[in-house]
Amino acid sequence: MSIYTPTVLALCFISVLASAYTSKNKGTLMEYMVFIMSFSMTISLSLGFYFGMIFKGNLVSSILLSMVIGGGIGLLIGLRFHLYSALEGLFSGLMAGMMGAMTTEMLNMQQTHTVLLISILLAITFTLFCTIQFLSETFSGYTSRRFFFLLSIGIMILLTVFVTFPNFHPNGSSEHEQHMQHH
Repeated sequence: MSIYTPTVLALCFISVLASAYTSKNKGTLMEYMVFIMSFSMTISLSLGFYFGMIFKGNLVSSILLSMVIGGGIGLLIGLRFHLYSALEGLFSGLMAGMMGAMTTEMLNMQQTHTVLLISILLAITFTLFCTIQFLSETFSGYTSRRFFFLLSIGIMILLTVFVTFPNFHPNGSSEHEQHMQHH
């Protein structure tokens, strides 16, 4: 399995974590809870799909890994703002990780690969929204003047990940075998 997915998700986590810990806490608790919940859910869903692909047929391992890592991510980022935000991030991460892993068991590997790409793009989108929101509290003048520039950088990142996402290659089957299966 490729290291591409964990690298992209780790970069998303580091971006949101760094921007959360540099923000000035000017928003309401509900705003932070919504951002933490959405980010934790998208990251955990991607982790669930990723671990579901790795541990295909072993639902317990994929569920436990995605729940622990996804819940931990939500908890770590949420702790920056409030205990309620941390709990929201924890339970959102647990739920989404479990759902991603369970969905993987119902799909074939090609479908899971496609859904993994979609969930990673969704995670990157929420990473960009959270990062811009958290940084706008600290650097409000800069982010408001450069919003379209930041938005275009975000779109370029999404397009880059979409184009460079590894193609699906089933393990152990040659092109001839795949061609024969389709006929």
